[in-house]
Amino acid sequence: MNFIEFLSPLLRRNKLFVSLFVVFFIVFFGLAKLIPDAQKTTVYFSVKPVVSSQPMSTSLDPIESASKVAEAVSGWAKDPGFRNEILSTAEVEIKNFKRKLTARRQNRLNVFWTIKLSKPEWQHAEKITAALLEVFNKNFSDLNEQSSTPFEISSPSVSRDLREFPFSWIILASLLISLFLSFLGVYLYEAFTDRVSFVQTVWEVFPDSPIMRINQKVGAHNPSLLEQFIITFESPRLISTFSGAEKFFQLAPLDAIDEELDVPILLVKLGETKVRDLENMLAIFGDEIGIIVFEK
Repeated sequence: MNFIEFLSPLLRRNKLFVSLFVVFFIVFFGLAKLIPDAQKTTVYFSVKPVVSSQPMSTSLDPIESASKVAEAVSGWAKDPGFRNEILSTAEVEIKNFKRKLTARRQNRLNVFWTIKLSKPEWQHAEKITAALLEVFNKNFSDLNEQSSTPFEISSPSVSRDLREFPFSWIILASLLISLFLSFLGVYLYEAFTDRVSFVQTVWEVFPDSPIMRINQKVGAHNPSLLEQFIITFESPRLISTFSGAEKFFQLAPLDAIDEELDVPILLVKLGETKVRDLENMLAIFGDEIGIIVFEK
């Protein structure tokens, strides 16, 4: 099967393809425009043990102890009381703040806090960041007072990034996704409606039968070419597997065909003939038949 044959369902069902493309493009373009721009603030610092001349009262080495502390403070982001204290200190209200504040530990001692705010909330970014550091330092001091081993944090590094999708990216992504889904939709339509999409399917059902391929639509074909093929059979009788063939051919009813004397000639149209009909013809007449396939 060459590339043109592979694309034949799209060429046959170009109206369906274009309709699906327009629908998918409108849907995905609209959804993409609904994705809000976001501002991400990242606060980064490291937890490290305070060097002391006093003997340590823990069985863990200083780095391992600091790693445990870094893991513990990362969990504060999930504490509703900690989040509420940040908002109270900043004197702002942020809806669904628990989904906008996260923290994670990296490389044992490093901690990353992330604040994601939607565009209307960007004006509060400075206040919330300052409140986060204030509340964190307060809680960290309380933790240190209760710990037999003192720890400290490095100077926090604060960075901000904007997540916004350029209009050109939205257009390109919508085009590519719509093309793929429209392409897939045409093939799935023919597959789920049991249509014969490719000549390869006819060969698989009738591997030993002679097949003539016509690269024109029914009615626009060369009648002399079909006649040359048909007269190679003794007592040929035309049978159609798709509707509308009776306008251009003289068809024979199935019950009028003498299996001993006549040779059935199946008229097949890609995208219209059903695989089940081909299998039924094989069950009735066997593979001693001729087949004419219209590919458009």
